[in-house]
Amino acid sequence: MLARLQNIVFVILFLTVMGLIVWLAEKNSYELDLTWGKRNSLTETSVSVLGKLDQRITITAFVRDDSKTMHDLISDLVERYHRHKPDIELKFINPDLVPELVREHGITVDGQLLVQYGNRQETLMNTSEKTLTQLLVKLAGSGNSYIGFVQGHGERNLLGAANHDLGRFGEQLERKGYTLQPLNLVKNPSIPSNTRILVIASPRTALLDGEVQIISEYIAAGGNLLWLTEPLSADNLSALAADLDIKRLPGVIVDATTRLFGIDDPTFALAIEYPRHRITEQLHSQTLFPKASGLLGADESDWQASPVLQTLARSWTELNADAEDEIRYDEGTDERPGPITMALALERTVSTGDHETGKSQRVLVAGDGDFLSNAYLGNGQNLDLGNAMIEWLNHNDDFIDIGTVVAPDTQLDISQAGALALLLVFLIIIPLGLLAAGIIIWMKRRNS
Repeated sequence: MLARLQNIVFVILFLTVMGLIVWLAEKNSYELDLTWGKRNSLTETSVSVLGKLDQRITITAFVRDDSKTMHDLISDLVERYHRHKPDIELKFINPDLVPELVREHGITVDGQLLVQYGNRQETLMNTSEKTLTQLLVKLAGSGNSYIGFVQGHGERNLLGAANHDLGRFGEQLERKGYTLQPLNLVKNPSIPSNTRILVIASPRTALLDGEVQIISEYIAAGGNLLWLTEPLSADNLSALAADLDIKRLPGVIVDATTRLFGIDDPTFALAIEYPRHRITEQLHSQTLFPKASGLLGADESDWQASPVLQTLARSWTELNADAEDEIRYDEGTDERPGPITMALALERTVSTGDHETGKSQRVLVAGDGDFLSNAYLGNGQNLDLGNAMIEWLNHNDDFIDIGTVVAPDTQLDISQAGALALLLVFLIIIPLGLLAAGIIIWMKRRNS
């Protein structure tokens, strides 16, 4: 009787323990990503973004019933986000069954997403972690960031399509949620209070003293600024340079490194190695700067100046760049040998009267505007550099690089000789060896 009672108690305890294990497994989950670089998990930047989103996210995927690959791709991607933010809802809709909804939201391709956060929504065509996280940043509020750019003096236009304009770069900023607004300080002599970043993009003619004063007041009040200047510029912005405690060096940077890349024009400069700065942390390739000028920060200043772009030592500032036969470094003149700083990041704490507000103000000055122009934006990592500059100026340091991990082990690169060796081993040597072994075994058994 006692043994039977012990068996019953054991079974009850066993079932109770198993039930608790199942319950704990449902309430708690643990996953381990053993892939290279944890490419099946979200990047730290995406996790950081999700941690700042306090509202529910609804993702509607317009996928046809026969598109199983697309269905699985979207499910796997959203599941990575769901692990860190449980209130993400994913719904699949066959676009062929809801033509009115498709027209309402402008759905044009199979697999397009409609992402809703709070009372805002946007569609997404290219489904990847980088694009989805950028869209979430936009929906969360970066779309309220206004970028004002000064116009009226031949500046590069952030909405323009000419080669020297910055229209392609402007399109990238608009996709990330920024609102671009041109500012003519003669017609409207003030900078709107909602301006998050002011852009001065290579004026060709001089600004009026009153316009310079307006910009100086904007800087004094703690505004953020992106200033793209050019060699020998007659923009009448010397007072602005004095406010920022910087100096624009005379001449055009000449860089002998460009010949190694097949560029014959000596006035093109390359940045290959980058100073340590948040803007340049994710840059791993060269950036190209046609006709750039050098910059110099003051030794003592309220601004904390950090070089962002520098040339190599084999460069200098050339004072006779128009005379190709005379392009050489002349020691003892105003020409300076490399390395030369082409961009400076300035930062300080804003003060009101005798008191510091604790607010950080950021300014970035670049000695060239061509690198962001429509003609040169696609060279090297020029676009990545421009995006990083804007995010830094907007104090979005966490959003400077939203990338995905690319594994090195997903593709096998093999030489022609290696491919031939594999062909011989697996298609000839091994089959012949197996055939010979079979014949030998058959003959031994026959003779035995």
